[in-house]
Amino acid sequence: MNQIELPKTFMALSDFREHDVYLPEMDKDQIISELFPGTFTELTQRLSDITGSFYGGLLKQAGKLYGAEAIEQLSSTFMYDLGSRMTLKNMETKQNLQPGIPAVAKILIGAIFTSSPEYNFEFKELNDHRVEILIKGVDRYHKITQSLQIAGLLKWPVIKPFVQGICDTMGLDVLLEIKILKLNPDSSCIYKVNVTEK
Repeated sequence: MNQIELPKTFMALSDFREHDVYLPEMDKDQIISELFPGTFTELTQRLSDITGSFYGGLLKQAGKLYGAEAIEQLSSTFMYDLGSRMTLKNMETKQNLQPGIPAVAKILIGAIFTSSPEYNFEFKELNDHRVEILIKGVDRYHKITQSLQIAGLLKWPVIKPFVQGICDTMGLDVLLEIKILKLNPDSSCIYKVNVTEK
């Protein structure tokens, strides 16, 4: 009998799967081989797609239940709260992270590292008084809301309240500006994020 080689992704993440229970007649290795994402890129993209689908599906349902204006309100509130929570968690776990514009930049790129694999960033300026970052890639929120035909009900980019939540939670008195340099029908984008001390 040929032994099936399990995906490296499964081996690396086996702690999450150690309590799964299969029936004796099931071929566990075959199931894992067929269904578990084979690469970390595939795993990350699938998780990102699920996150986008959850976001878009919830907004669409809110629109059906409470009217079109609820879509932007819910998105903005959710993104702001997410930025705030991420900031609190980072401030709690990273003792050397002091409130300020450099910390805003660190939390923003940390969010890209852990939660938004379709984005890349390019620093244009970073000091204690100002940060300018370009965010480039595919906006998964735009992508899902386009497919659900609700993108026109949102203020783009929807990540602006996220960054505002970071700044406000740190108690910073700053000017936040996010410009859309590009946002195409295929959801490829370039956003310019400026956070400047008042």
